Amino acid sequence: MRSLTWKLGGALLLIVVVSVGLMAYLTNLSTTREFQQYVSRGNMMYAQSLAGSLGDLYAENQGWNNIQETLQSLPLSTSERILITDNLGIVIADTAEESLGKESKDVGLSDGTPIMVSVKMVGNLYLLTSGGAGVGKGRMSGRNPQTTLTVVNDKEDFLDQVNSSLWQVGLIAAAVALVIGLILTRQITRPLRILISGARHLTKGELSYRVKVKSRDEIGELADSFNIMASSLEKGEKFRRQLTADIAHELRTPLTVIEGTVDGIIDGVFQPNAEHLCSIKEQTALLTHLISDLRDISLAESGQLKLNLSLTDMVELVRRLVSNYTINAQEKNVGINLEEGLQIPDIKVDTVRMEQVISNLLTNAIRHTPSGGSITVSVRRDDEKLVISVADTGEGIDSEDLPYIFERFYRSGRSRSRKEGGTGLGLAIVKQMVEAHGGKVWAESESGIGSKFNILLPFLI
Repeated sequence: MRSLTWKLGGALLLIVVVSVGLMAYLTNLSTTREFQQYVSRGNMMYAQSLAGSLGDLYAENQGWNNIQETLQSLPLSTSERILITDNLGIVIADTAEESLGKESKDVGLSDGTPIMVSVKMVGNLYLLTSGGAGVGKGRMSGRNPQTTLTVVNDKEDFLDQVNSSLWQVGLIAAAVALVIGLILTRQITRPLRILISGARHLTKGELSYRVKVKSRDEIGELADSFNIMASSLEKGEKFRRQLTADIAHELRTPLTVIEGTVDGIIDGVFQPNAEHLCSIKEQTALLTHLISDLRDISLAESGQLKLNLSLTDMVELVRRLVSNYTINAQEKNVGINLEEGLQIPDIKVDTVRMEQVISNLLTNAIRHTPSGGSITVSVRRDDEKLVISVADTGEGIDSEDLPYIFERFYRSGRSRSRKEGGTGLGLAIVKQMVEAHGGKVWAESESGIGSKFNILLPFLI
């Protein structure tokens, strides 16, 4: 597997090389164009200056006497050539001595620099450079054509030196960029290597392992997310183990009773009468209820619980359930009454699931309300939400237990004793079912005074 460090470093180097190469190429084009324009302007100025000096020389000598010797004495570079034609277009001077006496059109001369004396043109000056090379430039002043001219180096040599400098600078820049890039990519990939190590620890079951990354960028956020994930996995694993232990404990109790009763009947200790058979049936029903509750919670937590929503009159539903549980309440000498709000519209809920929720709350309230106590069920509207409350005058819930009462199998010291019956899943089911409807549930309680469970449901119309 290729290292991410080398991939990032290689990508950075490629970017630098392409950037430097493109910069050098464009700089070379621009430099060549500007230098050629500069040389052309220099040629023009030099030709005009030389033409003026030659005009003065013509006026002084009253003609082109000794013009060839005069040109030969000029300090020119090897790439320069000067030709002079008279006003008839005949070449009268040539520093190369190749076209003397020929007509300018035969030599291929055109667009020369006029040599003027007063207002009369006495000839043309042609300044040629071989192969477009750099030209000498200078100035001839006064009447002395022997004035020294300053000549620059060949322009091709100049451009070669410029290009060479560009490439040298580019290579140095690429090398520096590569070194800096490797250092930076190493710093970037270091947190990733830490995350990889952390992931390996998690795969080994070390769920308490946390990575330490101080970056404040996206990688730092990734590390924080990794630690959050690890914490969630650790919490989930602890919860799974606790749940497994709780389920095993809850299943063991009724199974032990069933097994003991059956063994007693087989051994002749117990008679197979209605009492012992009813005990077995009760424990079997408890097991069935427990498994059904676990299935409902599992479906709700995994998001696979299907709700058959329909418009429901919740006041009528609660009224019916209160009526059904009135007999149970009277058996314990507990009063139960319903408070109905006004103008409560129908709401979209799964009727079966909501009956299960309200039934669990009523069963819980009756179980924990002593004789002579009372239960108040209320249904009211709060803006765009429906609020259902079940309040009792039971023993209440200790403040330290209150945050955990909706957890599976959680039992407080007094309010959820195993001896009082139930699977320990009733409130957990209430929470899951209500949240599946987009609502929320919470409890208010004061030890020794009573408890109040509230359900808040949005009007899904």
